[in-house]
Amino acid sequence: MNLKHPGSNQTGLTQAAYLSYLFYLSKRVRHLLGLALLCGLTGACSLSPARVEQVDARVASTRQQVLSCDPDQLDRCSEFSPILELAAADKRSGRNHLVLLETGVDALIIRIHLIRAARESIELQNFILRADDTGDLLLHELLEAARRGVKVRLLLDQMFTEADLDHLVQLTMAHVNFDISFYNPSFDKADMANHDWVSGFICCFRRVNQRMHNKLLAIDGLVGVIGGRNIADRYFDFDTSYNFKDRDIAVYGAVVTDMLASFEQFWSSPRSVAVQHLRDIATRLLKTDPVPLENYEPQPRLLPVLEQAQDEQYIRKQFVEPTFEVSKLAYFSDLPRKRAFPEDAPKLDVTAELNRVLNSAKQSIVIQSPYMVLSPNARKLFAALRQGNPEIELVFSTNSLASTDGDTVYGHTHKRKKRYVKKLGFYMYEFKPFPADAPAFFPRWPELIAEKKAGIKSQSVVSGDGSTIEMLAPRVGLHSKSFVVDGKIAMVGSHNFDPRSEGFNTENGLIVWDKAFAQALEALIRRDIKPRNSWVVAMLPDEDEPVAEDLPINLRIADSTSFAKGPTSAFELIPGKPVVSPDSPDFYLNYYPIGSFPEVVRTRRQYLVLFLGSMFGFLEPIL
Repeated sequence: MNLKHPGSNQTGLTQAAYLSYLFYLSKRVRHLLGLALLCGLTGACSLSPARVEQVDARVASTRQQVLSCDPDQLDRCSEFSPILELAAADKRSGRNHLVLLETGVDALIIRIHLIRAARESIELQNFILRADDTGDLLLHELLEAARRGVKVRLLLDQMFTEADLDHLVQLTMAHVNFDISFYNPSFDKADMANHDWVSGFICCFRRVNQRMHNKLLAIDGLVGVIGGRNIADRYFDFDTSYNFKDRDIAVYGAVVTDMLASFEQFWSSPRSVAVQHLRDIATRLLKTDPVPLENYEPQPRLLPVLEQAQDEQYIRKQFVEPTFEVSKLAYFSDLPRKRAFPEDAPKLDVTAELNRVLNSAKQSIVIQSPYMVLSPNARKLFAALRQGNPEIELVFSTNSLASTDGDTVYGHTHKRKKRYVKKLGFYMYEFKPFPADAPAFFPRWPELIAEKKAGIKSQSVVSGDGSTIEMLAPRVGLHSKSFVVDGKIAMVGSHNFDPRSEGFNTENGLIVWDKAFAQALEALIRRDIKPRNSWVVAMLPDEDEPVAEDLPINLRIADSTSFAKGPTSAFELIPGKPVVSPDSPDFYLNYYPIGSFPEVVRTRRQYLVLFLGSMFGFLEPIL
């Protein structure tokens, strides 16, 4: 009998067959739940010691060991780097230099340059790695470094990282100097089916949700790159549908030692599992002969990046000359297994460290994060700051619904806008999906438009419906995570200042006590919130509030793309009017409301956000 899914329109499905199908599903669910409990509570999903020994023997006998560089060459045939030259001098003298990486293309160039310049070791720790154009390029460069004799270690979170088993087997077998581990792999598998995730969440909710959100690239113990970027086209300005405006910081010198110590804690953690020890990978390794990786050829659009990565003049101009020499800074990172320690175990609460810095504010706090979902603790912190100092300036730069990658998260942002704006007194700015300064934010803007027109596409990484007004250019959104306190203390890292970063994800970053650096960072954020790049969220005017009456006729027409009614709205600056803050007496004379969801053209998406925000508040701690 050809059994069809009972939800289909196929005929011939008898009642007995339907009941049989339901019985099969119930057995399958019971089996999966039993497996989840067994794996989650006892660790029974991991390979046996005998199996591990068998796999390791197979890997050791098959991995390539030949070096492309003479082993006697101490520099490992690396390229000269003025960055490593400066970093080595800094480490000897105990100094540190920093440079902000504001564009995705420069963030990619410096990574390639540093990998090619490495002589001893490369450590890469990241939340996401996708095998798209830029992901493949970076994997190739890392493998080339390993073949030169550099020890390369990749530590990736399992949840959103590539799960192509054949490719992972190939990478595992690629070279003896190239090691990959996954952090917190559920059921000790690389490739998780949907029912695996369901079982895992039902069985072991806290463990499955505990992810490694850290981002770190360390080169020879001299240079560290940290910040918000994952490894995929849209973090490096190469995605023709959606790109992130993100932020990294390259650190040269003494503090990189602390970064390496943190990486070692994660690498040696029981939560980190070598890829070859994952059950599905081990099965393939033992049953099939490995197929060598194909010869790599970079996509033509990547060639300018490769040229600039070896252009010493460009490297000096972009990454050496603009550096800040700072005397006081601190690297922070959660420990592995965040919030999973016994009560007597040592632990460091990164969120508490950041809150102590925020609590020191006297004049201003300027925050940028892709998601404005403040935890109860964060709301208490800002309420206390506002109560103790009513004049303090609180600025929050975040995404609009039109620019965000997370509709679910934005639903909870929208739900609490009144509290953020009225009760806590935040100046809240929402990034536009097509900001006027996009050509400056994304140097490849003309190329992206041409590539989109030519039909070039990248792998999808983020959720969220991209239903905005149609444009020739890609949609963009914020992904940077930074803050500045009183124009003299700055933070750049992976922490989103949301409940997930506070309670579930491990995070890392850098706190810098340096006025020049802090003011430079604040100027970048304040450019993002200018009217040409962001809308300002404010309370709708009362009936007796004076409002602009000289609006051009095209601005008086009701905005048909945004229907949500509520106490707040996004506001646009009236052309020719001066910029004022939302608490200025002239605000409603200078700005006009454009609705809660400007430039979002599908009402289905808007209804979804309203529904999620009102009905699923209990999900807020994991968003």
